[in-house]
Amino acid sequence: MKIVRFYECGEPDVLRLEETAIPHPKAGQVLLQVEASGVNYTDVDHRRSSSASREPLTFPSTPGVEVVGVIVEAGEGATALPMGTRVIGLLSHGGYAEYVAVPAASIIPVPPGLDAAQAVALPIQGLTAYHILATLGHIQPGERILIQAAAGGVGTLAVQLARLLEAGQIIATASTPAKLDLALSLGADAGINYTQPDWATQVLQATDGKGVDLILDMIGGVQFSENFTCLAPLGRIVTFGKASGQRAVIDPEKLTARCSTVTGFYAGYVATRPHLVVPALKKLFQYVLAGQLHVQVHHQFPLEEAADAHRLMETRQSTGKIVLLPG
Repeated sequence: MKIVRFYECGEPDVLRLEETAIPHPKAGQVLLQVEASGVNYTDVDHRRSSSASREPLTFPSTPGVEVVGVIVEAGEGATALPMGTRVIGLLSHGGYAEYVAVPAASIIPVPPGLDAAQAVALPIQGLTAYHILATLGHIQPGERILIQAAAGGVGTLAVQLARLLEAGQIIATASTPAKLDLALSLGADAGINYTQPDWATQVLQATDGKGVDLILDMIGGVQFSENFTCLAPLGRIVTFGKASGQRAVIDPEKLTARCSTVTGFYAGYVATRPHLVVPALKKLFQYVLAGQLHVQVHHQFPLEEAADAHRLMETRQSTGKIVLLPG
């Protein structure tokens, strides 16, 4: 089978397409023939630096934490699902391959009506969008929401989910007019270019000086600190990434000044807890099948172009979900 590996951390060019034996599932695992692998920022961090990995990194290593595929083999005591069932599989790494063995406890059947590319956009980015709004963001009907990087994989879902969860005003930020147009087409009330130095002032103006109740931030760096300028009293910020490549620095005085709250989110933690995964994914499936949530899959690459997929993500020029298709 084909698999993407890297033997040292570095730039996208370290990713190599290789041939290896198809694995056999161990007890408690199922083997999936992969139809689509999701590309996420966590994969980029995995490739860039061993210190970014949440577990000890050994080489060769393969990125990829989410796949959609069909069950072709089951290890002892693994699953009662029949062979050929299309499922979502979550794993700690190794998803950039034509076959992967995943824990049976992590698989979720994909309902009819969803293709593989749509389905693979929901495990990490869909769960992230849902939980940063509902579970950690505690969104309430009528609240004003600021969604940073609203044209990305998480952002495009978060804009739509915020509307479904009855946000009063949704303000989207992005780096280009085309990205802002996408966010507006998905339900945002206002779009602001966050590369402009006065973007936070523009957010305040859009809210008539009241500020926003909830901010979803995956950019980090300097922009994270600027969030406090447009945060309403008792407002919340959920931080879930650092697309800028810079870590966010929290000044406690900015928290106390207006009784603000900052919460962190890590999708890998959620992915290992079925009580957080299964109900949320079922709700996302319902939204998609009902036509209320539109998955934006704008970039699909063959497995051998995994390096190009990473380059696109790192340039922050992509919109929606990036998917790798084996075969």
